[in-house]
Amino acid sequence: MFNQPLNFFSNGNVRTLNSGFPQMAETLTGWEFPLTLQKIKQTIENGLVTKTYQTINFLGVVQPLKDEQLQFLDIGERSWEWLWIHAKSATLNLNTQDKIIFENKRYKVMNKKDYHLNGFIEYFICRDYEDTELINNAS
Repeated sequence: MFNQPLNFFSNGNVRTLNSGFPQMAETLTGWEFPLTLQKIKQTIENGLVTKTYQTINFLGVVQPLKDEQLQFLDIGERSWEWLWIHAKSATLNLNTQDKIIFENKRYKVMNKKDYHLNGFIEYFICRDYEDTELINNAS
């Protein structure tokens, strides 16, 4: 049963999926659009925090989290702005706890779901504490 080709019908034709996993990356095609964010990297040099910014351009989809998804989050964090990012695998390499700037707002990556076997990845990001100096210097 496992590790055998999966046959299914699509547009009147029989198609075979050898991996057993549907490749969902193509479902993003046509929905995704060019996005830019900046990844913030903090290092400590001589006792001082130094911030560097890496600009990342990718194709993806950004949408707010649904109310049902927010119900599972800590009560204190629900009032913050939450976004859901979808991208094709290997186009956006973020990790949980990374800080990013998207549309001049600072966010923290709270959750990463790696569906690389299906060709895509998704992130839950939450609006993070920000100071005005950070946003002004990142530009």
